[in-house]
Amino acid sequence: MLSNLMKALSGIVSIYTLLIVARIVLAWFQGPYGRNVSTGLLARVTDPFLNYFRRFHFLMMGNLDFSPVAALIVLSVAGNIFNSVAAFGRVTLGLVLALVVSAVWSAAAFFLFLFIVLIAIRAFGILARLNSASPFWRTLDMILHPVLFPITDKLMGGRGVTYLKGLLVGGAALFAVRVFGGFLAGRLVTMLQKMPF
Repeated sequence: MLSNLMKALSGIVSIYTLLIVARIVLAWFQGPYGRNVSTGLLARVTDPFLNYFRRFHFLMMGNLDFSPVAALIVLSVAGNIFNSVAAFGRVTLGLVLALVVSAVWSAAAFFLFLFIVLIAIRAFGILARLNSASPFWRTLDMILHPVLFPITDKLMGGRGVTYLKGLLVGGAALFAVRVFGGFLAGRLVTMLQKMPF
C-alpha cells in the first residue's frame, strides 16, 4: 500500500517537473504578443511554485535567474525520496541529506561545466580575432560577466587584467571547483548514506 502511494507521488512529481521544464522552455521562446491558451494554462499550473523560489534574491546573478533551478532541485529531491520509500519502505535523515547534496551538486556541476564551455568559446573568439561587437559575443559577455568578475576580482586582487586573461583565470578557477567539488560531494554523499538514522 505504502509502496504504491509513493510510486504514485513520484509519478506526479515527474509529471509536474516536465510541466515546469516546458514552462521554462516556452518562456524563452515566447513572442512579444503575449501568450496563447496553452501557455496561459501551463503558467497557471506552474507559476505559483516557481514564484515561491523567485522571492529568494540570492538566486539572481545579474541577468541570470537561477530560481527555476532551485525549484527543479526541490522536485528532484522529493521524487527521489518517494522512490526510496517505495523501494525500501523507509527513509533516513542521512538518505534525505545525501539526496539533497547530490541534487544540489548535480545542478552546480552542470552550471560549472556550462560556464567553462562558454568561457572556452569566448576565449576562442578573442584568439581568433572574431568580431567582438556582434550580438552573439555581446550576449555571451553579458552572461559571463556576473560570474567572471567576482572570481577575477578576488584572485587578481582587484588589479586590472585583460579580458582574455580574466577568461583564462576564471575558467581555471571554475574547473578547479568542478573537480575538487565533485570529489568532496561524492565523499559527503557516501558518508551521509551510511548514517544509521
